Amino acid sequence: MTEVCQTTIIHPEKVDVVKNKLENKDLSNLLVLGKCFSDPSRIKIFYALETFKEMCVCDLAEILDASIATTSHHLRYLKKHGMTKSRKDGKMVYYSLVNEDVLSAIRAFLRLSENLSVKS
Repeated sequence: MTEVCQTTIIHPEKVDVVKNKLENKDLSNLLVLGKCFSDPSRIKIFYALETFKEMCVCDLAEILDASIATTSHHLRYLKKHGMTKSRKDGKMVYYSLVNEDVLSAIRAFLRLSENLSVKS
């Protein structure tokens, strides 16, 4: 059984409300956020930084089973888009999530992903 309407009936009051809400919305930030979560390595970084408040690039590279350069690329991407921040301590660079809002969003996203039954 297909889950589509058997007939076309437009509900203009609903359509108009949503179109008006979307008219002046800039969805670019939402699209960037989607890209932050669209890469398995970045999701692993989120898991790591959700588990430990702060981690060095070396540890994150080991978790990703990736080079320092590749890991740094992902971290720079997340930093550029406001998801992470970094601090240098001598020769070490540590990354953390930028704030509690990001941490809460990541926890909600990870919790949601565990409760979904996605079928390929």
